[in-house]
Amino acid sequence: MSPDDRQVAPAGAPPPPPSAPAEPVKIRRGGRQARYLAHSVILEEAGSSGLIRLAMFTISMVVVAFLVWASLTQVDEVAGTFGEVVPTGRVQMVQHLEGGIISDLLVEDGDIVDAGQVLIKLEAAGAQAELEQMKAKQAGLMLKAERLRAFASDREPDFSVAGLEYRDLAEDQRSIYEVQVSGRDNRAQVLKDQVAQRSAEIRSINEREGTLRKQLKLLDEQLQVREKLYKKGLSSKILYLDAQRQVNQTQGDINNLSAERQRTNKALAEAKSRLAELDTNLRETALAEMGGVSTELAQVRETMTKLQDRVRRLEIRAPVRGIIKGLAAHTVGGVIGPGGLLLEIVPLDKELIVETRINTRDVGHITVGQPVTVKVVTYDYARYGGISGVLEEISASTYVDEQGAPFYKGVVSLDRAYVGYDPEKNRLLPGMTVQADINTGTKTLLQYLLKPVYSSINAAFRER
Repeated sequence: MSPDDRQVAPAGAPPPPPSAPAEPVKIRRGGRQARYLAHSVILEEAGSSGLIRLAMFTISMVVVAFLVWASLTQVDEVAGTFGEVVPTGRVQMVQHLEGGIISDLLVEDGDIVDAGQVLIKLEAAGAQAELEQMKAKQAGLMLKAERLRAFASDREPDFSVAGLEYRDLAEDQRSIYEVQVSGRDNRAQVLKDQVAQRSAEIRSINEREGTLRKQLKLLDEQLQVREKLYKKGLSSKILYLDAQRQVNQTQGDINNLSAERQRTNKALAEAKSRLAELDTNLRETALAEMGGVSTELAQVRETMTKLQDRVRRLEIRAPVRGIIKGLAAHTVGGVIGPGGLLLEIVPLDKELIVETRINTRDVGHITVGQPVTVKVVTYDYARYGGISGVLEEISASTYVDEQGAPFYKGVVSLDRAYVGYDPEKNRLLPGMTVQADINTGTKTLLQYLLKPVYSSINAAFRER
């Protein structure tokens, strides 16, 4: 055999059976040709073994199976966003209308408080003193009104309306009432005496008139006798004239008594009228004064209501159950300005939601109602899992963050307010940072793997 002639057998090939010896493959090549001959050509010329064919077939099947699986397997398309947990009830800002001096500071930042719990107390000296003055004034006016009503109704007053605290004021009003009643009774007695006097005068006039009329009747008879005697010449003219004079004089006295009786009757009527008017006038005066007292009492009560509200506001209370945040006052004796912000309370009893920031490039693929997976940063997602939710709202326009980047605000409702399986543990609190993954759709795994290829093809031949 020449040096150029060799028998080449594939490595690892079984020897030919003795009954059918195989013809060795002879390959003639020079040194330069053998140096550049590709390995694949050598294999092709040498022939494929069964093991290589099996390996190639297996690899092909695996690739085909993977492509089929990748074309059928669906993966979620997710828009990743970040946000925080907030209550549906907005953060409550606690302010004070009038301001004042802090006398007691009962809370600190981070404390959980109940609705109605006292947070801060202010000095009450000035407002309390004004309120006590108004209470005393109100009691005085109430007692005065009761005195006037009793006087107008001619009854005993009931000064218990103001309570035992104002006994001195009640005694003062009782003294005034007694003086009023005494004065009224004295004036009425004077008028009654005048009525009695005028009545007695009228009786006296009537009696005198009766006497004079009887006397006049006798004088008339005497005059008639004198006149007959005078006409017969049996009596002198002087006696006749004297009898006539007596008759005229008596008639004149009777006429004077009649005039006097008229004047006395008029005086009696006036006295009776003044007596009747005395009670009416005193009642009207008392009622008119009571009207002024009632008006003043209404004003005092309105002022008292304002003062009571002011005193009540000296104890600054929590409007809702929540967490103290941003406490602005830290020193007892410090001054609070009118209308100043004292602290904020993050509500706990309200339903918790997530406010998330949606990137402007993702908002076109996001719609209300899409499912959301909320991952709370403070709890390990691999251990506790996330919280399912639904995108409820997307803002109509963009906001700008601290770096000036625009974003849309989304609101996510949550299925529960805790992570894990125990509702009493790992609860959400307002202010917790979360990652909210919004499910925008699905695509196959093959599409996901080929996306970079598509992107590269679309961007090909476009660079400068």
